[in-house]
Amino acid sequence: MKALLMTTESRWIWPFELTEKLGEGGMGVVYRARYVGNDREVALKLLPDDVAQNATILARFEREMEVLKQLRHPNIVHCFGGVCKTKQRFYAMELVEGGTLADELRKKGRYSWDKVIEMGMQMCAGLGYAHEQGVIHRDVKPGNFLIGKNGQLKLADFGLATISSGQKITKAGKTVGTFYYMAPEQIRGKPPVSARTDLYALGCVLFELLTGNPPYMGNHPAETLQKHVEAPIPHVATRMLDCPAALDALIVDLLAKNPEARPASAAIVAKRLEAIALPSRGTVADVDHQAVTPSSDNFFLKAALGSAPAVALGPAIQSTVRMDSDEEIPTSPAGALRTQQSLIIAIIILAVFLIEACFAYRSASFRLEKIEAAWREKLSGTDSGERQQAVATLLSFDQLSQKTVTAAGQLLERPEPEARKAGLKLLGKPWPQSSRFAEIALRLQKADPEQDIRYQASEFANAIKNEPEQSSSGFWTRLILWLAIIAGTAIYLNQEALLKRKS
Repeated sequence: MKALLMTTESRWIWPFELTEKLGEGGMGVVYRARYVGNDREVALKLLPDDVAQNATILARFEREMEVLKQLRHPNIVHCFGGVCKTKQRFYAMELVEGGTLADELRKKGRYSWDKVIEMGMQMCAGLGYAHEQGVIHRDVKPGNFLIGKNGQLKLADFGLATISSGQKITKAGKTVGTFYYMAPEQIRGKPPVSARTDLYALGCVLFELLTGNPPYMGNHPAETLQKHVEAPIPHVATRMLDCPAALDALIVDLLAKNPEARPASAAIVAKRLEAIALPSRGTVADVDHQAVTPSSDNFFLKAALGSAPAVALGPAIQSTVRMDSDEEIPTSPAGALRTQQSLIIAIIILAVFLIEACFAYRSASFRLEKIEAAWREKLSGTDSGERQQAVATLLSFDQLSQKTVTAAGQLLERPEPEARKAGLKLLGKPWPQSSRFAEIALRLQKADPEQDIRYQASEFANAIKNEPEQSSSGFWTRLILWLAIIAGTAIYLNQEALLKRKS
């Protein structure tokens, strides 16, 4: 459906006539526009005045225009130039009508492996050229590949890009990017990002195109980030049976946690993709890459194809298989004793499993606490862009620690309006203990000079009226209940066995 046309007052940014709003994001608004010189249609990216007040966003907008002006490649969106001065910040680029690869993926669900290889080679061409110019994209994802005529892919959105010779906008150790495609070094903030950071994201994109989902998906962004850093590398072949082994191996290499273990360049990745696409070349031994050793993940694929080794069943399982429905349950004392012993062993195993689950839960909680602490640091920092990203991430958490809630409350006392807005937004979920800041919010509601903040403070006051009770002991309560049930069952079975022996 067509977007609404611009109003008469705002439809001109000379020499362009804005005809349709195509999209909007944190880095600006994109319009369909007509260049009056030759009636050519272009895409015009505009940074509104209110957004331009954010120094970080303004610097990234200027950097994106600078980067695109120096890149000339058929697989990178072409920039015609623009203006970046007071009250006029925009640039024009080619209009790509086919939408994004993310849009197409949502419609199709997934792509065949040969189509993914074709698209992957185009991605490598664009990324490889950018890397040769010293540009690292840092936000490679399906949504940043536009689809042009005849299926040609064009890499766009260089707002987070870095230039090797340029001044850095993001501070060392800071996290920027999109959760599903971020390399471990982007999440940790070290080592510095490089071309191999983009190749990790490329591996995530290829994985998603083949399977329909990114390689790592958590219940919230923090869990997804944790999986990028710690979880084993998944194999496409376990989800897509017809995926060539060489393509599966390439994606595993791209998803290596250590940047040095990934392919050295996009050109090498393209050569490996080309080798897989050529039926006459059965292997890719002549291409520089690391060998992939067999793993247990391949067992399920082999089993499905009938080539997995036979697995011998233990005596207990074999006897269970041989039993038919008419076989009597043993009622002799010896038989009852054996039954009781088997059940007690099963109960002990279940108890051990529950205890192991308890320790796993605590370990995962500790790792999530570390991730939360990193976002809490960004929340309390001075970079407004990073603070907004921290608020969005922390809002996706199921629960926050008292330290993070306190940090959000401290933002309400900050002089910057943006910081006070961020604090109110995060506290308004609401969290347990959010009500501690009701008095400060009431003061903001009555006296803050910013109308938006007064409104947010009022919304916050309404939200905390029904603040939930803090319940951090639910997991332990359930664990104790299960252990009590197990103990009770064991005692009951023991008594039953004793009665049978007496009879």
